[in-house]
Amino acid sequence: MQIKHLLTQFLDSYLVERQLEKSLGFLSEHVMSLGTGVQEVALNKNELRDLMIHEFESIPGGFRYEISHYHEYAYAENVSGAYCSVLTTMEEDGVTLSFQTRLTMTAAKEGTEWKIISLHMSAPSDQQEGEEFFPIKYGREAVGKLDASASRKLVDLMLSMLPGGIMGGYLEDGFPLYIINDTMLDYLGYTYEELVEETDEKMQKVIAPEDWERVEKTIYESLAKTGEYNVQYRVIRKDGTRLWVDDKGHEITTEDGRRAMISIMLDINESIQLQERLKREAMEDSLTGIFNRKGAISRIEECLSCRQPGAILLMDIDNFKQLNDTYGHQTGDQVLILLADLLRSHSRKGDVVSRIGGDEFLLFLPGFTRQDLLEKRAEEICSSFREAGARYDKVALSISIGIAVSDGNSDFDHLFKEADDRLYAVKKSGKGSFRS
Repeated sequence: MQIKHLLTQFLDSYLVERQLEKSLGFLSEHVMSLGTGVQEVALNKNELRDLMIHEFESIPGGFRYEISHYHEYAYAENVSGAYCSVLTTMEEDGVTLSFQTRLTMTAAKEGTEWKIISLHMSAPSDQQEGEEFFPIKYGREAVGKLDASASRKLVDLMLSMLPGGIMGGYLEDGFPLYIINDTMLDYLGYTYEELVEETDEKMQKVIAPEDWERVEKTIYESLAKTGEYNVQYRVIRKDGTRLWVDDKGHEITTEDGRRAMISIMLDINESIQLQERLKREAMEDSLTGIFNRKGAISRIEECLSCRQPGAILLMDIDNFKQLNDTYGHQTGDQVLILLADLLRSHSRKGDVVSRIGGDEFLLFLPGFTRQDLLEKRAEEICSSFREAGARYDKVALSISIGIAVSDGNSDFDHLFKEADDRLYAVKKSGKGSFRS
């Protein structure tokens, strides 16, 4: 429950206290919020500030709220998401208005603090009554119900608090379009007429082909079990770019008796990109851009667990400390980058190139086991590095390499130790060479 406190702090300041700067303090600079109107789009904190100022001026009074059914999930070490139901109430002209909504939030750790990077609120359709978009309960002393104008004002108010596009389709081949709003059209970059012409009103044609089978399967299976679904996928915009959306939908029956679904979609492109960046940072060496120790071990163990044969070339730079002492650590970093680039040039797609730590590097070659070819590869690496390092003529730069081969029955620790023992033997016998 590491982000629940963040959510309640935000809702306290935003809904109850109506304090602008305090509310913004819980948000990332890159927070994204989209309302249902074309103008209700905020792609960062400054844009959201402007929208919130307008909202606070229009509705200065606070709301009461109650959270229930709270669930939380950690996507990565520094990224978490939460789902809950929120009952929001307010007083207007002596009438108590209640709104039962569902809220999802994504938060990321920025430095030492958690910040909200996306918010999405929707009303569960099974709570709707008649033509009411939001369920409303009236106080005991209320006389009559809201008229059409007041109801429209209330719907507009609540829609302004729901970031996301609305789209629905018939549960038929290709998901023929049933409904779409301007925000969803804005996501896709189309006018309605352009969308109709381009897609022939088939939702399938805006879903990335590589995601379609998974999306279709998830929707049908989830609707069969619970009547609702939640799936993340990429949509194709008019300009050909792909946009990640979080699609939360519910099954309905249309007036003509056809089965359909209607959903609210949240643009989660920035959140997905952040998750991917955090995953890369956890697996990559920040200086050279190749795998770090954790990333290399993960990939190699994945290969070995499938009993795939392969070879490890474990290496370090000879006289690296002397290089740092003579030319400085900035030059030392340049040499580390140089070796990383050299190893990339001597590797194939699917090979694992890694900086294990310090001046120690590793090259794992899945499926590569011939001794003569491995020794040839090691010789080429030694020779290329010696030639590239010749510019630092005050230090005798070279590489020592230990080679270990797995027939598919070795685990990583055993293979690594074998390569490390051979690397040590090379260092002890004079450096600048390899041993297999």
